[in-house]
Parts: sequence; C-alpha cells; structure tokens
Amino acid sequence: MKYTLMAISIFILSCQTGNKDLVFQNKKISTFDLIVTTTDSLKINHNNNKGKLFFAIDYECPLCISYSKTINDLYELYKDSIDCYAFLPSIIFSSEKIDLFIKNNNFKIPLIVDTNQILTEFLDARITPECFLLDENLHTKYQGLIDNWVKDLGRKSQHINEKYLQEAIITYLKNDTIQINKTNAIGCIIERLK
Repeated sequence: MKYTLMAISIFILSCQTGNKDLVFQNKKISTFDLIVTTTDSLKINHNNNKGKLFFAIDYECPLCISYSKTINDLYELYKDSIDCYAFLPSIIFSSEKIDLFIKNNNFKIPLIVDTNQILTEFLDARITPECFLLDENLHTKYQGLIDNWVKDLGRKSQHINEKYLQEAIITYLKNDTIQINKTNAIGCIIERLK
C-alpha cells in the first residue's frame, strides 16, 4: 500500500473564528504532517457527539507490536460508537517500516504520523503504547494502560484480569462515571520535540 505525505488541518466544526487558525482545546494549531492509511484525508470532528480514542504507538516498540491485535480488536468492537485513531508520535519515521508494521500486524485503525507532535502535545503522550479516551468535548476520560497484561518492562502476566480501556469505554458509552480514569503506561519513552 502506498502512502502520501501531506499537510492537513484538523477541522473543528465548533470553531467560529472564520480565519485559517483553528483552536483545538484552546491551543492554536495550523497543520500537521501526517500519513493516513485508509483515506486521503483525516477530519477529527469535534461536534459529532462521539468520543475519541487515540493510541500512541511506535512500530519499533515491542509492546506496540504485541498489543497490535488487541488494538485491532478494540477498533473493530467500538469503531461505530467512538472515533478511533492510532498515532505515531515521532519526528522521524520510515514509510517502509510503517508499511511493514501495518502488513505484519494486519493493522486496521487509521494511523496518523504526528511529525510535529501536535497530538502528542495535546494528549501529553509520554509512552508507547498509551491510550487516550476523550469525550465529545475532547476532555480526557481515561489515559494509560490498555490492560494489566504488562506489569513492568520485561514482565508480562499470564492472565489479564483488568481491561482498563475496555471498561472505561463501556462505562463512558453508558454515560456513567469511569472509576479508574488514569493508569501509568508502561513501554517505550516518546522522544519529545520540547
């Protein structure tokens, strides 16, 4: 599959300014350089009354590779109820390695290459894999681990008995209060521009 590098603005329908600068949760942005795997453009719609789910991933992070099936499964389960995206918070990337990651892991979720780290900064992503569940107003409802499979770097559990993200999604979709709204992600550290 061939990918096109492009500059795309994130459009927020509630922005009433009329100028070309858009406001994303009170932060000014212009454009981001990104690669979109399933379409030629990406529009993050602030006013569609859907939650947003983001996964910070790195195609070279062993835990991201290990979690790719779980991410795919969650995407397939909730893509009609929540807008789902994965993003690569890297200033440097390889199209060939992205292609290989997508092919080897049958990765289906739309993938954003966040070279300017706009999303990375907005979500305050620090680790890959790390997940972020936002409500329709772009307020973070859950951030952190997907589940409790990984206890520490290099230590994986035999059993998963806490599905933090899935429990947060189910609770969010029921309009209930999420009991565990933050966990500390374990994985590869994201190199930040700032």
